[in-house]
Amino acid sequence: MAAFPGSWLLGGALALLVLQLRGLDSARLDVIGPPDPILAVVGEAAELPCHLSPAASAAHMELRWFREKQSPAVLVHRDGRAQNAEQMAGYRGRVALVQDDIARGRVALRIRRVQVSDDGEYRCLFRHNDSYGEASARLKVAALGSEPHIHIDQESGETRLECTSGGWYPEPQVQWRTSGGETFPSVSESRNPDEKGLFAVVASVVIRDTSVKNVSCCIQNTLLGQKKEAEIPIPAPFFPRLTPWMLAVAVILMVLGILTIGSIFFTWRLYKERSRQRKSEFSSTEELLEQLNWKKATVHAVDVTLDPDTAHPHLFLYEDFKSVRLEDSRQKLSEKPERFDSWPCVLGREAFTSGTHYWEVEVGDRTDWAVGVCREDVVKKGFDPMTPENGFWAVELYGNSYWALTPLRTPLPLAGPPRRVGVFLDYESGDISFYNMTDGSHIYSFPNISFSGALRPFFCLWSCGKKPLTICRTTEGLEGVTVVADVKNPSTEIPLSPLGEAVASGDTDTPHSKLIPAQPSQGAP
Repeated sequence: MAAFPGSWLLGGALALLVLQLRGLDSARLDVIGPPDPILAVVGEAAELPCHLSPAASAAHMELRWFREKQSPAVLVHRDGRAQNAEQMAGYRGRVALVQDDIARGRVALRIRRVQVSDDGEYRCLFRHNDSYGEASARLKVAALGSEPHIHIDQESGETRLECTSGGWYPEPQVQWRTSGGETFPSVSESRNPDEKGLFAVVASVVIRDTSVKNVSCCIQNTLLGQKKEAEIPIPAPFFPRLTPWMLAVAVILMVLGILTIGSIFFTWRLYKERSRQRKSEFSSTEELLEQLNWKKATVHAVDVTLDPDTAHPHLFLYEDFKSVRLEDSRQKLSEKPERFDSWPCVLGREAFTSGTHYWEVEVGDRTDWAVGVCREDVVKKGFDPMTPENGFWAVELYGNSYWALTPLRTPLPLAGPPRRVGVFLDYESGDISFYNMTDGSHIYSFPNISFSGALRPFFCLWSCGKKPLTICRTTEGLEGVTVVADVKNPSTEIPLSPLGEAVASGDTDTPHSKLIPAQPSQGAP
């Protein structure tokens, strides 16, 4: 049979077109993101999932989460590890890849300590050779603010109320209402964000109806569906007219007030005189504090050393095992069940199962630290919260605020920053207390705890810094543990290795721990 040249050319063109279409189809991966926005609370953690459809292993793919542009990205995972060089600075140390089901193409971006700036759209991209695909995920951030505070001011027969509260996101709604359920709008409102993007609310209202006895200020976060409310009674706005007998009583009260003030002044003078006599017994307040330190050190002080088997790979120990510092580089260490692999923490070697013990930590003026006590068998793998329920009793300085690590984190309103923190453990009484040894004041106590098993000293750092953190030696006025940033080359920025992975550059086949020569003095700056 004779072949027509035109039909042969048409068949070849159709075959080529089919091959090109198949190539286009093979170059596209179907990626599915969450159908609804993910709601996260400021300070907590959030996960943004993505997966391949149909299911396929993504273990050897490049996985990238980004915001407006692909680089720098929120997280890049390639060749089985995170690529920190391409990561946005604001997400370093706060994000991780959840890859438990990566063999089926299901992964998630976990964001810790969510901030207001994390709110918005994210894109997740899967890439393998010339094939790729991406999907979007929406993260909505919310924060429940502080309890409202109402200030009352009365003038010219009117009652003016001002309601204030801070720490809200997004902008909350404010509503005034009476005890009978009647609502009325504010005469003025302002919502101003602070440096963290959280809104402070100031709302005011004027009450002219004298029959109103109680008014409440209700502030609501519509995204969370939660609210906080404060109520205040309205006093009578007018004072009664003074009668002669009221005037007489007022004069008598005035005379009594003058006599009372005179008595108080005389008592104050006497107190000052006696205070001078007492001060002659002690040269200064520092002498009293030294006596307090000496008494605690001689009666209950213990010499704490560091356990290298528990130290996170970013923590470098000194030869005397009394000092440690945090560096951006990561050691290749043998994997042990007692070693922290996520939180940058280290435990003391000493284990306490009874008795009373005391040690001091020199924190100086550095930031982002936590000290305290934990159970010997606490979970050291992953990111379990550091709370008493999980076996941690500690206080921390994070940013510019002091906190007790309770389930809801208790703020600590200290009169002044402590440069030295005393840790006191009474095993039988179930008491763990912390003291500001700068002025001898009490910081916080975890009372009435039922201990079981051994307890060990606990130390943690949240960021690198140039200032040391010191646990004092008992033989040298309680001096000792130093936790500092890498000060050998402070001008060089070293990418932080992902938690849970070994350093690629300069590794040997044998795990090792870098021991830094001990320094004669590790005092505070």
